[in-house]
Amino acid sequence: MNLHECFICSEPQEAKTCYRCRNGIRGDLAGLPEQFVYLTLSRQPAQGGGGDGRFSARLHAPLPGRVDTLNLLGPAARQAVADGEDQTGPAPLLAVLETWCEALADERGLTPVRKHVTAMTERLTRHLPWICEQPWVREFQEEIRDLVRTTQKITLTEPRKELLRGVTCPSCEGLTLVRYSPGDWSAECALCPSVKLDQRDYNLLVQSQARGLEAVNP
Repeated sequence: MNLHECFICSEPQEAKTCYRCRNGIRGDLAGLPEQFVYLTLSRQPAQGGGGDGRFSARLHAPLPGRVDTLNLLGPAARQAVADGEDQTGPAPLLAVLETWCEALADERGLTPVRKHVTAMTERLTRHLPWICEQPWVREFQEEIRDLVRTTQKITLTEPRKELLRGVTCPSCEGLTLVRYSPGDWSAECALCPSVKLDQRDYNLLVQSQARGLEAVNP
């Protein structure tokens, strides 16, 4: 059996990208169409706020919406940005997906996909097994993850972190296990990037640690 280091988390396993990292990318792609809808509903600033959602006493006319949201919803530049100062904020959501879909189409000889958030995420998801075999999958994963986190902050749908009290990390033995709701994992360690537990593994860990306590305190 040949073992590889996962292109994303560096964990040793049979595939080029481990199943947990693949599932993480799949989950991020699946959530983007819904996040895009939330973005469109978040265009207007809060009452009394400025273009970025904060209060502003500007004397000139306000922008017709939140700057951060309009930037993510906006179209891609028609040509490459020559000056880094010309780029304000993250790249638009559809532009990021379009760039990866075009790269995928070029490398796999596919017909161009419609520039729609659902069509593009479905195209990328359909070819995710191939993408996960490419050495640039980490860059792909990071861009999609950053896109999800940026939209979640704007739409106020960021997962909530809950400390799992009384259960220690199987690696560092610290009380550092957390659960994100909603999230991809049942539990993960705040200090050990490699510790990510699904529901079954977490339940087994809890049972094992409970038996250990019973043995110490009969």
